Amino acid sequence: MSFDRKNILKEAKSKVFVITEHYEFIGLLHLVNIDRRESDVLNDEKPFIHLTDVEVRVKATGKSSQVPFVAINKRNVICVIPFESSKSTQKE
Repeated sequence: MSFDRKNILKEAKSKVFVITEHYEFIGLLHLVNIDRRESDVLNDEKPFIHLTDVEVRVKATGKSSQVPFVAINKRNVICVIPFESSKSTQKE
C-alpha cells in the first residue's frame, strides 16, 4: 500500500461565538476538508457542532468556565458568529 498525500485530511480551526437559549460559547470550530466554511458545518447532516478550547458562559448568572471540548446540538443554536475569518491552523 503506497502513501498518497492527497488522502491526508487538511484541517482548519475557526474561532466562533455560539449562542443558545441558556449558554454562550467561545471556542474553536474544526473545519475539515469538505467543511471548509462555518456555514458548511452548520448545514451538514450531523446533529452536533464540536468546539475545542471553549469558554462557556451561563447567560442567567454570567458565570463562565473553560472546558477542553463541547458538543452542541444544532437544534439549540440561535446564532453562530465567526471571529475574523481567520482559519488559524492548517495541518497536513
